[in-house]
Amino acid sequence: MIADDIVGKLQIIPVDKLRPHEEIIPFNFQRLREAMLSMGRLVDPIIIDSEHKIVIDGNHRKAVLDSIKCPNAACQVIDYMSPEVGIGSWFPVSKTLKAEDIRGVKPETVDFDEGKRALERMEGTFMFVRSKGKKNECCLYKSDERTVSGVIDRQRKFLSFIEKRDVQYVADDKVEEYLERGYGAFYRRIYTKKEIIAEALAGRCMPPKSTRHTIPDRIIRLNLHLGWLAESPEIAKQMMDEMLRKRLNEGSIRRYTESVIVLY
Repeated sequence: MIADDIVGKLQIIPVDKLRPHEEIIPFNFQRLREAMLSMGRLVDPIIIDSEHKIVIDGNHRKAVLDSIKCPNAACQVIDYMSPEVGIGSWFPVSKTLKAEDIRGVKPETVDFDEGKRALERMEGTFMFVRSKGKKNECCLYKSDERTVSGVIDRQRKFLSFIEKRDVQYVADDKVEEYLERGYGAFYRRIYTKKEIIAEALAGRCMPPKSTRHTIPDRIIRLNLHLGWLAESPEIAKQMMDEMLRKRLNEGSIRRYTESVIVLY
């Protein structure tokens, strides 16, 4: 990938034009805010869709820029509807929680595939799964809601209870590894891109960790000075492009072809 291709993927967009699609986690927001102010930089660009300027990845970064009244953001603009952009979710997992521990919701024993189909039809909020030898024990938390916004509202209340317990989030494509290690997992429906766009345009943010996106050629470690983002979009873009071309001409780029683990 040549320098012009990389520079062309990045734009300076007014922060107030960006539409969040997920709520933030207060602890993560505060930690990121302190890090950004300490470094004085926006480390990774915010990823937005080209049509609606919905924040696909970087809702916490946008919130920090809002909080410090930074007028502009460096954004990687993508074609969200491209089949190369993948959509998944994060599933809560726990070693200690049991299906019956959720107050006010009676779980219903189901077959794994039956439960997944019920989630797809929005007939349930979550399905609790725990490995029992060679079989899975599955319990569906049914819901009388049949709309995306209704299911999301039920999920938010559900999560507010379990997040006070021994819970962490894992990518949906890694959840089976955790089942094998003795964790119980709360499966949920994976939203479509059109549903995510519709909720964001309506101003209804999803709970944190509702979506997980895989972005081809994701740009990281931009390390853009926050002070530059206080300039006009045109001047900020000019300074960013000059910085990028200098770094790229010096060979300061690495493309990962394998999965990577980034520690913050």
